[in-house]
Order: sequence, then structure tokens, then C-alpha cells
Amino acid sequence: MPNVTILDRETTVSFLTGVDAVRSLDNDELLRGVADMAALINRIDWPERYREAFRGMKEIVFFEGRVKVNGHWMERPCCDEDDAVFYWKAEEFMRNTDADVRANTFFHDCWHVVQFKESGNRFARDQNEQVEREVDATGQQIEVAKLLGCQPHEISHLQHFMNDNAVIVARLKEGVGLPMHHTA
Repeated sequence: MPNVTILDRETTVSFLTGVDAVRSLDNDELLRGVADMAALINRIDWPERYREAFRGMKEIVFFEGRVKVNGHWMERPCCDEDDAVFYWKAEEFMRNTDADVRANTFFHDCWHVVQFKESGNRFARDQNEQVEREVDATGQQIEVAKLLGCQPHEISHLQHFMNDNAVIVARLKEGVGLPMHHTA
């Protein structure tokens, strides 16, 4: 599997064609995009807490279709917090072609790994805690977006999202299928 170096840490990059995928992944184009994102991240002198957040993500999985993550079917980007794996919908990654937007998007899910660890390796208990974590991650993402040089309209979009609980709840529910049932 290929790797990308983010702040002196090797992060694995892999590719997954999920259920109901309608297009195939362009692995080379995705690798070029993630390399550009990593190069931008690597050029910045980060505050230690942000540096460690970026370094905490072990793997990026680009996918199309639906994939199983922690027992749920997912059709949108998400983070497997306990394994520190970011599942990034390839179509969404390619739609946002600026390295700064990609880097702050990546950071958001890196921060979810930080939250997981700081809570004693515990997932959010309920929707209220999920919303709290989204607000916190987006607030941190805004600070990172500023350091990355994101455009004011991009930062404004994040601020509006962070301040609208109904939109956050809708995003949390978007593209998330029912949990799988495990048999013993």
C-alpha cells in the first residue's frame, strides 16, 4: 500500500470499492491530490496540539459506494476513531481540489481521533455528545483553515455549519445506514 508522509509520520493510503459503487477510483489522481495536501501541511509550523492531531491519523481510505465502518454502512466521509482511519469519499475529495480545503477537511477528522482519546477511548454516547464533538472539531478546523490560508468564504461556511445544530444533526445522519447485526 502507498504511504504519504504527514509531519514526519507515514500515513497509509488505501482504496476501497464499496457496495453499489458507480465509478471506479483513479488511484493515481487521488495519490497526487493527497501528496499535494501533505506537502501543504508539512510546510506549516503547527502549534503542538494541531501537529499531534495530524500525526494521529494512521490511514486514509478513499472509497466509492457504501462501506462498513464500526458496524455502520457509510456513504459519506467518516472517521473510525478507535483505529484512527479516515474514510474519505473519493468523489468528495476530488470535488474540493484546493490543497488547503482538503487539509482542513482531513484535520477535522484527525481532531475526532483526539476527542476519542481524550474521552478515555470512548465513542460519543448520544446525539447530543456527537453534536458537541462536531462543534468542537469544526471550531478547531476553523483555526487550522486560517493557518492553511483558506479563503474567507470557506471559513464562513465552517462558521455557519458550527452554529447550526439542525444542519449538524442532518449531516450526522446523512449517508449513515443501520448498524450491522453481529451473530455469535
